[in-house]
This record gives sequence, structure tokens and C-alpha cells, in this order.
Amino acid sequence: MGEAAPHAALSRPANGQALEVLRLEWGQFYRVGWDAVRGWWARRRDGLGGDITADDPGELRTAVSEDYALKPVPRELAGYRRAGVPAPVAPAGDTG
Repeated sequence: MGEAAPHAALSRPANGQALEVLRLEWGQFYRVGWDAVRGWWARRRDGLGGDITADDPGELRTAVSEDYALKPVPRELAGYRRAGVPAPVAPAGDTG
């Protein structure tokens, strides 16, 4: 039972744990995912801009951090207040 089918690599990220970590860190402000077309990607929950894409999870984390530093996603537009859920605490280093 050793190896997965060759097509399995095209249907999920090589490191599912990295995807979960990115979603825990940034999921309240960005939709985060991986697919065979875009690779690692994130999209702001306030709808500004397009997809942020990267070749690996570390590169995506850096790109999302830089995007957020330039223009933080407003907490009230991050999808939580509309759902009646309190806004989460921003990632470390957020001053806004």
C-alpha cells in the first residue's frame, strides 16, 4: 500500500497540513486554497483585488502578509459580523 496514484497529486496539495495552517492564520480575512490550475492561492474576503498566487505555502504566507500590511481587510467585511459571529482577533503584528 505504499504509493498514491499519480493523479492524486493533481487533486490536492502536497502538504494538506500547510493549507490548514494558512486557513487558521488567515482564513478570517482571506479565502485560502490550492488547486491544480492556480497552485496555492488566496483571495481577500472584502472582494478587493484578484487572486494572490504562489508556488508554495511559505511564499503564499509572505504574499498574504504583505497584502494585509498594505491594506488590512476590514473585520466587519470579513464575513463575520454579517453572520452574527464576533470578529476574530487579527494575526500577530496587526495594529489596525
